[in-house]
Formats: sequence, structure tokens, C-alpha cells
Amino acid sequence: MLTDRLATWAADNTDDAAVTYVDHSTSLDGLSVTATWGTLHRRVASTAAALRRVTGPGTRVVVLAPQGVDDVVAMLAALWAGVVAVPLDLADLDDHPSHVTAVLADCLATAVLTTTAAKPRVQDFVDVPVVLVDAMPDDAIDRYPVVADDVAMLRYPVDPGTDPVGTPLSHGDLAAAGARAVTAFRAVTGRSVTVSWLPLCHDLGFVLAVAAPLTARLRAVLLEQSSVLEQPRRWLQALASGQDVITAAPDFALAYCASRTTEQDRSWLRLSQVSTMLDGGEPINASTVRVAVDVFGQCGLQPKALRTCYGATGTVGPVTMTSMSEPPRRLTVDREQLAAGKAVPRTDGRATPLVSSGMPLDGAVLVVDPGASWPLPDGMVGEIWVTGTAVAVRQELVELDGRSWLRTGDLGFLHEGELFVLGRQEDLLTVDGRRLDPHEVELVARAAHPTVRPDRVVALSFGEAVVIVAERSQHVPPDEVDLTAVVDTVRAAVSKRFAVPVRDVVIVESGRMPAGWSGRPTRAAIRRRYLDGEL
Repeated sequence: MLTDRLATWAADNTDDAAVTYVDHSTSLDGLSVTATWGTLHRRVASTAAALRRVTGPGTRVVVLAPQGVDDVVAMLAALWAGVVAVPLDLADLDDHPSHVTAVLADCLATAVLTTTAAKPRVQDFVDVPVVLVDAMPDDAIDRYPVVADDVAMLRYPVDPGTDPVGTPLSHGDLAAAGARAVTAFRAVTGRSVTVSWLPLCHDLGFVLAVAAPLTARLRAVLLEQSSVLEQPRRWLQALASGQDVITAAPDFALAYCASRTTEQDRSWLRLSQVSTMLDGGEPINASTVRVAVDVFGQCGLQPKALRTCYGATGTVGPVTMTSMSEPPRRLTVDREQLAAGKAVPRTDGRATPLVSSGMPLDGAVLVVDPGASWPLPDGMVGEIWVTGTAVAVRQELVELDGRSWLRTGDLGFLHEGELFVLGRQEDLLTVDGRRLDPHEVELVARAAHPTVRPDRVVALSFGEAVVIVAERSQHVPPDEVDLTAVVDTVRAAVSKRFAVPVRDVVIVESGRMPAGWSGRPTRAAIRRRYLDGEL
């Protein structure tokens, strides 16, 4: 269990650095706050003692602490006390309060872990005891005895546009995720460093900040997500924190950070020490990989260090990942054939580029006909099914060929053993019997007119037509926008490229499009607001 590892490292490596938080809220250069393994252990045990005074083992406890050492202490204190941790993003108290309220109602929390500074904001949302992780007396309790199958965490979607349905993760699930990550990263005990700005409620955020570091005694370096999105070079600068650095970002955010890196930044940034920069969390865009390799390569990042992965709802950590020996594989396929459900290699102007998400870290991956539930051959598009230690939602598994599989609801295909992910079935655009990749449509729409903000475009399908919702670029003043021209240009570009009718093009004001923690638009919320006439 992860808490067993904490006790071991605290006993054997008391004074070694465990977690460092780089705080940019009070310093432009960032003020580093570090906890050793001994300090981390003492704080976790004392916080767990306070927690057990207000609630019992097996109850749900919400973690609403700011990113940093306190957040890690809160998560581990919940595991140490034998309660079920429910991690949420503190920023959602302001950005998505209805999401926080819905999760609190669904999980039936008996207590909340937070900090002194955040307490006033948190108390506006809860009527249960609040335990402050940064104001604990120096007492402690022993670890509550748990077994691998005991529930350790209830993980809710980080997309505030979705219904709050928590996924129960066991102590065994969390330990297995750490072990898989350490193996996949080839992390070296006591030497490798993880750097993350993803919130701990995010799957990869938890793996990089907690699971992998505890598994192999790695030092974790954390940054606040808002500070990185404000100035991406802060993340890149933190990657100089060690000699074997492991980091990750969702595809959407990786593209954003690459686009915000200036020529001056590239002149002094050094990324040669990064062994893994993981692009994951959603379908991989070929343009993101190309731009990231180009931009970060100028800073010394090796092309093979940029790796891709795939994880699904109902799994813990990545399910597949590309190797460390070569760059992610790129495949160009016929656009029309792909829309018909078949990946046929093609290299001319009618081809679309795709990037592999790698091979299974353990277990196996199948691509299955979603209607008939039989496996499909290489190159045929179907639903992705997975099996292995990454699978957590065991009550929803289906049997096939004597094995239990998780139906992910994601679409993709296999090619020479590697998985290519196309997106969620529910997000797929179906027009006149044709299946269109929404990300492809969005790429065309965002390139059609400079008024469209590139990272704020969503394509939706309604009946036999497509609807495009886009946000006005903050670089284009409102009084200089000819909305009729923008709408006509975007409509014409999408219609011509995909031969589909575009029912509507909606341009919303800058900052008005519903978005998640990383700034990525939330499809479910946008669809709902469009139908309600609120855009």
C-alpha cells in the first residue's frame, strides 16, 4: 500500500526531500517549499489523528486543499486514517460551484480536509467538520489496517459538464498504478523527479504527485495550474529540477504551452534532462506532437522523450503508453474511409494524420464492434475494451473469451499492435450516416478565421447537421469583428472540407465559453447551454 511506502521512506530516508511546491503567488521567480519524508510522515499521521476524531473508517472525506505540500498531506492523511478520500479542485469553488455542490451531495461527505487560508471559502459549501492540514498538533495515530480491496478514493470526473458519478478506487488500485508508472517511466529510486501542475483529482496528477513518488521514493515537484497556464515557462523552468525528470500534460494543455513559449524562452530553457514528457488524457492531435517536438526540441528535449498514452474512465493511470526508445508513431489514413469506420493508410491531400497512444502497459486492449460485441481486426474502428491491473470498475465488466473487460465508451483502432484513439462515442459527430471526428472539424473551424480563438472551438452534431461554437479571440477587439463574415467563413470552410451542412455557427465573447480546469472547453456544458439558448 502507498501508506506502507511512506512509513518505510520516513524511517530509512528521513531527511531526503519528498515533495517540493514552487509557489509563484508571492514571488515572480517562485518560492520553493519542501517537505522531507520525515516531515511528510509526521504531518500525515497528525492530520489523520485529527480526522479520526471527527469521523470513522470507511466514511467519505473531501479533500479541498490548494495544490502543493498541503494537498499531498491531505490525500495521504485520508488514506492513513482509513477513510475514503474524495479529491476536488479548490479552484472549482469559484469556477464551477454547482459542480462542487453536486459532488458534495452525491458523496455524502462526513468531513473536509483543507487549509487555514482556504477555510472561509470551503465553509460556504459544507456543513460538516473541517480539518485544517496546516494547523495540526504534534500527535499521531498508527495507520489504519486496510487490505488491497478496501476503497481508498472516490474519483469524480474533472469535467464540470458531466454528471457527478464517482469511481471507487481501492488501495490496491492506487498501489498498482504507482508500480505501473514507475516501470513505464523507468524511474530510478531516489534519483528520478516528477514535475506536475495537474490537480490531484486528475488521474495523471495523482500518479505524478503521489502514487509514483511513494512507490519508488521519487521527489515530486508541484506547481499551481493557474500559474502555469498564465506563464507556461514556469513549468518548463521547473523541469530543470533533476537529472531524470518525468512530467505530463493533457494534449490540449501541451499544445497551449508550446504555443506560448517564446523565442527568448527557448534560448535559455534546457530540457535535455527530461526523460518523459507525457501527452495524454484525451485523443492525441498530430499537430500537438509535431509542434511540441519542434518547440521543445529547440530546448534540448529528445523526440523520443515526448511520449503519448491513453487512460479511460474506470481505470487508474495510463492503460497504454508509447516506448522510450522511439518517438510516437504517426499514421496518415484516408479521411473518408475513416469516417466509414476503417483506417486505410493514405499519404495525399485526402489523408488525415493520427498519432499512436502506444501499447498496453499490462493486460490487453481490444477493439470491439459496439453493437455485436465481437473483436474487430486491425484497422477497423470500434469501441476500446481494456483489461489488466489498471481497471478499477470491476462491477461493470463484461466477459469475452474467458476474460473480464471494461467497455470504455471510447472509439479507436489497432494497427500493428498499437492503439489509435479517436475520441468518445458520445462526442462523435454523426451526419447522414457518416462518422466525423469532432477534433478534425474543430481544427478546420479554428483555422478558418483569425477571430476564432484556437483553443476554444467545439463541434457538435444535431440530427443531420453540424453546429460550431467558438469563442472570440482576446487578441481581436469586439468593435473590429464582423460577425456575419466570421460565421460565413467558418461555415464555408467546414462544409467544403467535410461535405456536411453546418446548421449554426455561434461566436461567444472572450472568456464566456464553459471550460474545465485546464481551459479545455467542456462539451456537455456547451451542448446544454446551446440547447437552452444561453450561448
